[in-house]
Amino acid sequence: MYYYLLFAVIALSSLVIKGLFLCFIPPHKIPPFFEKTLRYIPPAALSALVAPSIIYAKGAEGMVISSPRILAGGLAFLVAMKSRNIFVTIVSGMILLWAFSCFVPF
Repeated sequence: MYYYLLFAVIALSSLVIKGLFLCFIPPHKIPPFFEKTLRYIPPAALSALVAPSIIYAKGAEGMVISSPRILAGGLAFLVAMKSRNIFVTIVSGMILLWAFSCFVPF
């Protein structure tokens, strides 16, 4: 029961902090440097979530570096830079990971 209360308090405080920032600061008052900095937050958060799962895989001996995942992730990154399409990137990454995991001995 205490966990639900804790989660509710944390969620509400996070919402209040973000809401205060967005409600009381007009868009034309934000400095251009700060706006440029805010553009990098979503890619940084996404890479922080994706990178550990690409580099490390849980094997029988614990967390090990996974060569097929690194290779498929790198090639999916190149596809993303070339195509600029999230769907094509995800599908190509999944196909590459499957191919490297099944057919290439590492």
